[in-house]
Amino acid sequence: MNIKEISGGVRLCIHKTAKFKNSVITLNLLTPLSEDATKYALLINLLARTNKSYSTIMSMNRRLASLYGATITPSVSKIGEVQVLSLSLLCLDDRFALGNDRVWEECVKLLCTCLFKPDITPEGFREENVQREKRLLAEAIESRKDEKRLYAFDRMTEEMCRDEIYGISPYGRAEDIEKITGKELMEIWKKLLFSCPVQINVTGNINEKKTEKIFSALFDSLARDKKAVTELHTEFLTEAYESKTVTEKQKVKQGKLVIGMRAGMTYDYDNYAAIKVMCAIFGSGTFSKLFMNVREKMSLCYYCSARLINSKGLIVVESDVETENALKALDAIRNELDEVRKGNFTDEVIINAKKSITDTFASVEDSIVTVNGWMTAQSTAGIFRTPDSFIEEINAVSREEIILAASMVTEDTVFILESEKEEE
Repeated sequence: MNIKEISGGVRLCIHKTAKFKNSVITLNLLTPLSEDATKYALLINLLARTNKSYSTIMSMNRRLASLYGATITPSVSKIGEVQVLSLSLLCLDDRFALGNDRVWEECVKLLCTCLFKPDITPEGFREENVQREKRLLAEAIESRKDEKRLYAFDRMTEEMCRDEIYGISPYGRAEDIEKITGKELMEIWKKLLFSCPVQINVTGNINEKKTEKIFSALFDSLARDKKAVTELHTEFLTEAYESKTVTEKQKVKQGKLVIGMRAGMTYDYDNYAAIKVMCAIFGSGTFSKLFMNVREKMSLCYYCSARLINSKGLIVVESDVETENALKALDAIRNELDEVRKGNFTDEVIINAKKSITDTFASVEDSIVTVNGWMTAQSTAGIFRTPDSFIEEINAVSREEIILAASMVTEDTVFILESEKEEE
């Protein structure tokens, strides 16, 4: 991977490869997670649909179709306390185009037009476009509520980080949508162009020099001042002050149990390898204690797994349980973590945990989507890391380091979504 800064606060990450039939480019705009998250989520969707050259969705779709069915996909996510606004374009590699068609170059120009020349008037984004995206964003937020596993995770995060910026959803809040105006969105767009950190991910068999030249010229034309680029920061709490339990009832077929824990991290890669292996032994595979004992032997849940969110220093356990088994499952999960703290796991389990993790890292380059995802996940890191560097660290983790990592974990928040039976 070729990583370089091409303008003030703009990092270009190119992974040149002829392995795939497609090429992908993603513009990641990074901004501190804030109460304005809803506006930013609306904005990135607006930028993806139309632009100055193609002012209707129909004309935009026709242009994409003419580029061998290229697609532009907007997305919003959070990495730590950073909201990541992404515009991603997937297109056919030039090798497979007819004649001398330059698909890549035309796609880069189209994506840049979306970002730098949106369809706006002096009064802001067009009202009909704003209203359309408001409706779509409201539906997206509502759909997360309908998917109860996502809802339970979101509610646990909200309760756990109620006094932290991380508690804000990257999609924002449904109640904030209606009052947003096209003029506000235009002002936010201008602010982002001049002040937000940007990471451009490129994967495919592309012309590196030409790609760099295009983006360098565009961002240099803005005369971005590196000193004015927004600083990104995530607050880490190394331990929970106390454990709290929040319970809700809904008409669901099965209850949900979500446990939020503090991993003892002070930044995103603090003791990362040891915590990652510990988390795998605890609950991230068929060999893990949560799967083998809580799910299989005790039959307390339909699934039970743990994962590390290193960008915020959290470990989250998610389980699908019958309401009457929720507290039993909670006690069992706590007990399994204690077993890891005591070192009650075999060397074979350590080997399986490491292999599971390293296999995942080794498979990053198997898909153009996972390569792009890897680069995006590194967008807030000070140093860009490769999968191979993590593999070396994972394989070097000792039993003692695993036990120490487990001893640093403290339970913060338990969220239980109970099944409320419908009245006959």
